[in-house]
Amino acid sequence: MNYPHRVLALMLTLAAGLPALSQAASLQELEQRCQQAREAKIAPLREAAIRECSTAQRSSRSLADCQRIHANFGQGGGVIGGGVRPPMFIELPECVAYFEAQDQQNRDSSRR
Repeated sequence: MNYPHRVLALMLTLAAGLPALSQAASLQELEQRCQQAREAKIAPLREAAIRECSTAQRSSRSLADCQRIHANFGQGGGVIGGGVRPPMFIELPECVAYFEAQDQQNRDSSRR
């Protein structure tokens, strides 16, 4: 294969991958928007939980202890007994858009 054909083949290969790259970039942007919207809602609740933890009567926990305890506040996860607590505020429009785009990307990639 001579040089012009190699360049053409390379350009075609790169062009074929561009939609996937742009989808990944937009998906990442949607995820970031979701996380920012969630954090705006969670932050005041986290601060209140930290304040309550550190000022509760009969509590020997320091502010630093309470900040460490509540560092993942609102993120969801496993609970005692094997259950799962979902993350807070995943129903925000920004998160719904992210999850729908993620589902669409998964459907598109499974069809290939």
